[in-house]
Amino acid sequence: MTNKPMSPSAEWLVLGLVVLATLSIGFDGNPENEVDLEVTEMSGTVTLSTRAAMNALGLDDYDRGARATVDVQVQGVVSAECSNCTGISMQGQVNVTELQGGPGGMGRVEAQLSVLHLREYVGDGLIEREWLTFDWDAGSLSTQWDIMIVHDPPMWQPEDRFNAAFSEDESRTGPWILIEALLDGSRHIQGCLPDTFTCNSGSQSDIDLTSVLEPVKPAVEIEHPSPWIQLENVSSTNQTPTKTGEIRELLELEGETSDLHGWCLGEEQTVASARGWDVRGSGSTAVAPMSIYLEALALPSTSFTPVSGTWTEVDFQERGCATLVDETGHLRLAVSIS
Repeated sequence: MTNKPMSPSAEWLVLGLVVLATLSIGFDGNPENEVDLEVTEMSGTVTLSTRAAMNALGLDDYDRGARATVDVQVQGVVSAECSNCTGISMQGQVNVTELQGGPGGMGRVEAQLSVLHLREYVGDGLIEREWLTFDWDAGSLSTQWDIMIVHDPPMWQPEDRFNAAFSEDESRTGPWILIEALLDGSRHIQGCLPDTFTCNSGSQSDIDLTSVLEPVKPAVEIEHPSPWIQLENVSSTNQTPTKTGEIRELLELEGETSDLHGWCLGEEQTVASARGWDVRGSGSTAVAPMSIYLEALALPSTSFTPVSGTWTEVDFQERGCATLVDETGHLRLAVSIS
């Protein structure tokens, strides 16, 4: 299986995914004392060396190279409405400094970062649905992504699978990643963002994060992510939606269609624009924007193989929604940006 490269703008959640990728729902502890460990805290820096990384945080007007200082707390979670759904929640402060080239008077951005990653299991290592929420609260630069992936058939990801992409905790393929186990049991992660031309094992890394591991604590019960609602009587407009248009580049489109299948979150709003496209699925192409980072920690990566069907984008005043529905009419991928 090959991974389809992301367009620069479609590296959505670059910082959030890099951060999320350093986390684990649970690490195996020392077999001698049989203590399971989990990440409870993470801190360090991420240099936003790519245009996509800057844009993902709303810093389109600034030059590449700003530095994000991360200090977040991590907690295992379970859904109050889904007995088979487990995941992690991460919240904390992210300060972006060394901003250059943009509007005067703003040399730093202080933001609150909240990330939720939830999975629904239907068997041993079998995942049927995934939910990912990335909330970047930074005043006028705020943004929130809500994503749902439906795996049909369920995706198999055993926790103890061997990954040949790494040798001695260093990546063989893709962006360079290095993981060090420190004496106190924490993990130190260094590496490069995707499409970084100046970052490698011999230079200063983009990513420099340390995660603290402690004995596993009981998971916190949370509300289940908001349900996706099918939009009725949505038809194509003269104007093409723009809020989620860059994700469209990840798919193999065959042409526009008037048969729209729109889904979205939240209350009904007036549609500003809507379009649909036929999608040609490929069983050999997977979209896996966070795989290299998850695999760096011997964690199962998340990927999605686009199927044939209909890709629909609908823009509202404050939100854009995009969905992939397969040829049988079932929802397979849903994205909301607000």
